[in-house]
Amino acid sequence: MHRNRKNGQHNNEEIVEVAVDEIFVSEKNIQRVLRDAGQIEKMRRDFESGRKMVRVVLHPRALGGYDVEDGRHRVIAAKVAGVGYIEAVIKGQ
Repeated sequence: MHRNRKNGQHNNEEIVEVAVDEIFVSEKNIQRVLRDAGQIEKMRRDFESGRKMVRVVLHPRALGGYDVEDGRHRVIAAKVAGVGYIEAVIKGQ
């Protein structure tokens, strides 16, 4: 499920807010990204402080939810920070 953002456009693609729980990141990718613990921690603090983050790029999964095309570090940091929604551009809708 995603929520539309008002006036959100990115190269003629709609910007939406996607529930972080609906974004799939494989265990392999999580372990690879967690090697950058300092970067994840900085992004977690940014999310918690309400700092504006670069939106992620997602595409729908066949069984529901979304895969990450760009922004795995941000998605994982948002999950760690307990963020409910993250700004995204959905490709392939």
